[in-house]
Amino acid sequence: MKKCFRVLLFLIIFSSSQNVSFAVPLDPDQKVFQPGEIFRENFLTISFPEKALVRTESRKRWRAIPLKDRPWILVWRKLDRVGEADVAKDSVRAVFPGKEPETFSSSGAEILRWTKEDLSGGNPLRLYFFLIRKGELAYTVYVAFYRERKDLEDWFSIPSRYLETKNQNPI
Repeated sequence: MKKCFRVLLFLIIFSSSQNVSFAVPLDPDQKVFQPGEIFRENFLTISFPEKALVRTESRKRWRAIPLKDRPWILVWRKLDRVGEADVAKDSVRAVFPGKEPETFSSSGAEILRWTKEDLSGGNPLRLYFFLIRKGELAYTVYVAFYRERKDLEDWFSIPSRYLETKNQNPI
């Protein structure tokens, strides 16, 4: 009996020190996306430059962060109330005073992009805010990343990256 107890105790201690998946409670509101895996919602597509944790914060708002180093954050939201896209545009103009958005058009969607550089905790950041509208549907996409990361600028700055194309892949 003592020997069985020791073996059982050893197994419990050993398994608790391991990073095992069953020790983490399942959360249906979050999912890990691999590079190349695409989040889709209506016409909106979001892809990530590296492995990212996507968390649904409400039925129409999502947040993504990389699983390593945290050099960026991406937040997007579906605007589904009448006039909400216009309210969002006015709000963004207040955050980016005196800056008119760059305007793009792709796949039948109107895309407005505001860009800003800022400091957070001494870290130089580049911020992008997109308002993407196609027909009656609209989304806002907010991206913040370390300014020195040119690879992230190249990844997140392409407006058509956020739209579903005919071949189902973002640019």
